Amino acid sequence: MRAADLQIALPVVRRETTAVEAARLIAEGGLVGLVIANDAGTPVAILSAVDVLQLMVPDYVLDDPSLAGVFDEKGAAELWESLDRRTIAELVDNSRVAVRKILAVDPGDTLIEVAARMVEARTQIVRVKGAPHESPVFVTLPSVMSAILQDWSVTGHESGSA
Repeated sequence: MRAADLQIALPVVRRETTAVEAARLIAEGGLVGLVIANDAGTPVAILSAVDVLQLMVPDYVLDDPSLAGVFDEKGAAELWESLDRRTIAELVDNSRVAVRKILAVDPGDTLIEVAARMVEARTQIVRVKGAPHESPVFVTLPSVMSAILQDWSVTGHESGSA
C-alpha cells in the first residue's frame, strides 16, 4: 500500500477561521486536526483537534480547571458566546500550542515509510506531494492505522480479544 492509496481531501483553514467554523469542521468530519494554509492558500501547518478545543475554553478555566465545576449549563452557554470572535490565529500565535509544520510525503511512499515519518514528526496528518495547489490531498493517522491493521489481519492474524 502506498501514500496515494490512502490520500483524501481535507478542509484547509486560514488564520481568520473562527473557533465555531473550526469546531464544525472537526465535529462533522470526525477530524483529528486541521490543516492551516498561509495567505497564498498553501497548506503549511497542522493543528490538533484538542488545540482547537482549547480555543473554545476560556483561558482562566484552563489555568484553573477547578473553576469548570462552578459553571452550570446556563453559565457554560455564556462562555460559548464569544466563539465566533475567536480565531485560529490565536492558537497559531500561542507559544503553548504545538502547531506543527506540515510534512509532505511522496505518493509512492510505502505504508511503513509514511507511518515512520508521521511518528518521527509526531503529526496526525501529512500532505501528499503532487496534488494541485488548490486541491491538496492528505493522509491521516486513522487511515494509516487502519491500513496497518488491515495488512496485519490479511497476514493471518486474528483480532482476538481486546
